[in-house]
Amino acid sequence: MGSTRTRRWGAGKAAAVRRLYEAREPVTQVELAGVAGVSQPAVSQYLASLRRSGDAVFENPGWLPVREQLPSTYGSCYSSRFIDQALWYRIDDVSSQVGDLVGQDPDVVVSGDVAADRVRPWRVPSVAVVYGGLEEQVMDELGFVPADSLAAASVVVRSVPDDHFRAQAHRVDGLLLAPWLHLVADLLGLGGDDRADAAARFADLGTTTPP
Repeated sequence: MGSTRTRRWGAGKAAAVRRLYEAREPVTQVELAGVAGVSQPAVSQYLASLRRSGDAVFENPGWLPVREQLPSTYGSCYSSRFIDQALWYRIDDVSSQVGDLVGQDPDVVVSGDVAADRVRPWRVPSVAVVYGGLEEQVMDELGFVPADSLAAASVVVRSVPDDHFRAQAHRVDGLLLAPWLHLVADLLGLGGDDRADAAARFADLGTTTPP
C-alpha cells in the first residue's frame, strides 16, 4: 500500500523523486541534489522521509526506489499540482487529437493513456493528459468542445507543474512524454484496473527510453 501522507512536496523534492524512480542502479545524493537544484542536506532529508515511509531504500553507494509504492506517494504528496485542469472532448481517435495539439505546440508534455501506449502498448487510449499552455481559443479552433466531467473528457489540459518537469520529460517518437513517475501517477489518478495494470508495467523502466 502507498503512503497516506498528504504533506505537499515542493518542486525540488518532486524532481529528485522523479529521478530516483528512474534509477536502475543506486543513485547518490550528489546526483539527486544536482537534478533538483537543492543542497545535499535537503536531499538527505527527502531520502530519510522516503525511507521511513517505505518508498526508498539505501543500497551502497546510493538509493533505489520502491517502485510499487512510490507513485502512490508521489500522487498524494504532489496532488495539488494536478488540480488545475481543463477538460475537453473530441469524437475522433485520441492519439490523433494529441497529434493536433503537438502540432500547435511541440513543447507540450503528453501523459495519460496516449503516453503509456506510446511506451508500452496496452490498450486503445481513451484519455490523454497534456501539460502546456494550450489556450481555449486553440482548443476551439481544433474542434474540441468542453467536457462536463473527467469521465466525458478525451483530453485533460494541465499547466506545467514545476520548472524541472519538462527537462525530465522523455522524447519518444517525436512526442515529449511525462517523466515516468508522473506518468504512472497520472494513470493511477485516472482510475481503472486496466490503468493500474498498465502502471505496473512501468516498474522496470529506467532512464533509458525503451525501443
